[in-house]
Amino acid sequence: MRDERRGHGPAAGPSPVAGVARAATGRAVLDASLTARTPITYDPYLRGRSIERVEGTATHARGGASAWSAVVKRTTGPGLREARRELEAYRTGVAAPGGAGLGAPRLLGAVDEPDVVELWLEPLNDAYAGHWPVERFAAAARSIATWDASWVGRAVPDALDSEDAWAERHAQPERVTEALAELQTLAARAGPELIERLADPGLFRTASLISSTAARIRRLSSFPASLLHQDLVRSNLFALPGDRTAAIDWEHVGRGPLGVDLAPFLIGSVRRGEASSDHLAALETACLDSYERELGRSHPAAVLDVRPAYRLAVGLRWHVVLGAVRVSLDPDATRIRGSRPLEARADGLRHLIAVARYILDAADLEPV
Repeated sequence: MRDERRGHGPAAGPSPVAGVARAATGRAVLDASLTARTPITYDPYLRGRSIERVEGTATHARGGASAWSAVVKRTTGPGLREARRELEAYRTGVAAPGGAGLGAPRLLGAVDEPDVVELWLEPLNDAYAGHWPVERFAAAARSIATWDASWVGRAVPDALDSEDAWAERHAQPERVTEALAELQTLAARAGPELIERLADPGLFRTASLISSTAARIRRLSSFPASLLHQDLVRSNLFALPGDRTAAIDWEHVGRGPLGVDLAPFLIGSVRRGEASSDHLAALETACLDSYERELGRSHPAAVLDVRPAYRLAVGLRWHVVLGAVRVSLDPDATRIRGSRPLEARADGLRHLIAVARYILDAADLEPV
């Protein structure tokens, strides 16, 4: 194992601190230490997952000292395969700071052992502090399209364990029977106000949506596939100067149809409270137009599949609709949207039901 205390650069191993300090500062390091560790809270962490921002100091070979910082993403237990996929995305350059369109933080160091994976990453700061206007979503959609287009016709690196069963992960076909049984129970309790807000008498549209899961997955599998990020909720994106966009959480990167990455970008962002349902129509127009325009510069024929694939991918999110019905009928459910823990129940429900209605309407536009 390389002696990281002498500044030989970031590498896998049990103590990457000196190598991380060298990578972070760009200078040779004699010694480095941590001075602070602050947990980063984010509600949908996997079991065995922790993320911290660490601060440290480094003593340099040519004299002097400097401060440095990193974000440490640590995984044990069931998420190790995904963590290693993300690590390979960085190591192979799939996730790269200077990537076409969609950048990434620099990998400063890593630990990859049988029972733990750690990624030490460059900290990023969002130019909008996470509060994006519609125009910034459109700029990010353009960045996503540029990155997606750069992978059309290219082979996925052999070292990357590409997650190609993305539709099954989102749609959970193994839960369809269980979901339909739950929906039947909920439908007996659903009042006229909820039915009207969803425009779904008897919740038959919701039942049809859930039942169509296997057919949607089959139809999506017939579209040409390219490498995609596959987890582009707003909180996984950073607006950087010059309209540049960077992404984190590359653990689900894999092949899928062009356009489907916009489904988590819009649906997931509103569902989590990182965008408003009041802006959904404007977001859809701005982001799809921006994505198609950019993709069309290099692959005009591919544009024809974008909207059908997007709507089919939106339709896979029946669990959002079912969840909206469930929490609407549960007066004890107070934290409706994960990124807004203090949002009033009524406000959270309004946004959640609006995004559920959007999913149902999108499914009607792309029946199977």
